[in-house]
Amino acid sequence: MKRKQAKSARNAAKGMTRRHFLGTAGKTAAVGAVASTVPLFNIVKAADPTRTVGLAVSVINEVQMKASDDLGFPVRGQALGYGAMFGKMLNQNDQYDIAEGYFNDMDVMWPSGTWQPIDTRRIKDWDKVSNLTKTGRLSPDSNPGQGDAPFRQIWLDGNGKRTLNGPTRYITMVPGWHNADSIGYNPDETGRPITSWGDLFHSDFRGRVALLNIPQIGTMDAAMGMEALGLIKFKDKGNMTRSEIDKLIEFLIVKKQEGHFRAFWESFGQSVNLMTSGEVALESMWSPAVTAIKAEGVKCIYASPKEGMRGWHGGMSISAKLKGKALDQAYEYINWWLSGWPGAFVARQGYYMSVPENVKKSLPAVEWDYWYDGKAAAQELPDPYGDIIVPKGEIRDGGSYWDRFSNIAVWNSIMDENDYLVKRWNEFLSA
Repeated sequence: MKRKQAKSARNAAKGMTRRHFLGTAGKTAAVGAVASTVPLFNIVKAADPTRTVGLAVSVINEVQMKASDDLGFPVRGQALGYGAMFGKMLNQNDQYDIAEGYFNDMDVMWPSGTWQPIDTRRIKDWDKVSNLTKTGRLSPDSNPGQGDAPFRQIWLDGNGKRTLNGPTRYITMVPGWHNADSIGYNPDETGRPITSWGDLFHSDFRGRVALLNIPQIGTMDAAMGMEALGLIKFKDKGNMTRSEIDKLIEFLIVKKQEGHFRAFWESFGQSVNLMTSGEVALESMWSPAVTAIKAEGVKCIYASPKEGMRGWHGGMSISAKLKGKALDQAYEYINWWLSGWPGAFVARQGYYMSVPENVKKSLPAVEWDYWYDGKAAAQELPDPYGDIIVPKGEIRDGGSYWDRFSNIAVWNSIMDENDYLVKRWNEFLSA
């Protein structure tokens, strides 16, 4: 996959890529839309704090407190919406030590020089990190998917330049939390199982469909739907050409004018409300939203489309400004994230971690069986805060970790034509 790294770097330096990115994605968020600074109470005052910034997917109060207690120095995290996070990571790397970011942002972040190479010899459990990020395959027959798959973004050569020729000693980001997304639906409303991305555009559901209003992601979901209907074949759904973007947007405009879409959601809570209120029968969705909908007593199933799911992967990068003791603490924090307890915490939210072996040691067998192995829950299971969210006998949608990631159609990406994509997406929304 060809990447215009030099162009991305120039645009990032001018603020162009970031500005256009913030114009839409910045108004939305992944989980945790409201910016907040995480307070800490049990911190060791003798040491300077390690500062981390990211989304509320990973920057969580309880996680920061546990890290501070275990490591013996304070960890202070700031959870932001996606656009604010992107901007701070790119332009204020003196304001944080650790960037809890995402591999799909690497085409902008790495050429800008905002982060420094990470030495895998300082990562205690590097040999245990999943092959999902090292080779793109959890098993020999897995589909690595199109777009910004982590294995295409992680490796650095001896000069700190990105390369596909891994494995190498230095990397851009230590892999962390990840998941694969698809379509959530209420079976009572659809009247049948949803088995294809093409169902997003089926006439049976006209007026009862919602799409995610982050152009870089919403277009991918729509593209998979178009492909499933046999209307187009994209060369790379993670890096579309202008012509491909035009065909996709024109298709969406026609659907919008036909009244096919009920809504375009911009936050986790909106996606939940659309389903619980009965306004939509199916929608592109993040996995934890399915659990939240079920908790409200509304039926919701997370589809496993035959074409594959859309993957995303987060991790930890280190500010280029960091050195000395602060750098040592940053490595300690990264190693702590891979140690098991943090992975067990986010597993109860539906996320996976890059060192499953350590997570397994930190989860009771009954929880591991449900969250990772795809087995029926032998008893009721809690979320990280102790609230029961999984009834006895339930099987996690999508099966086991290995099943879910054996067929990734495309990974979240920032395309070479990102600015043009955003412009056309806005035209679609206003049509």
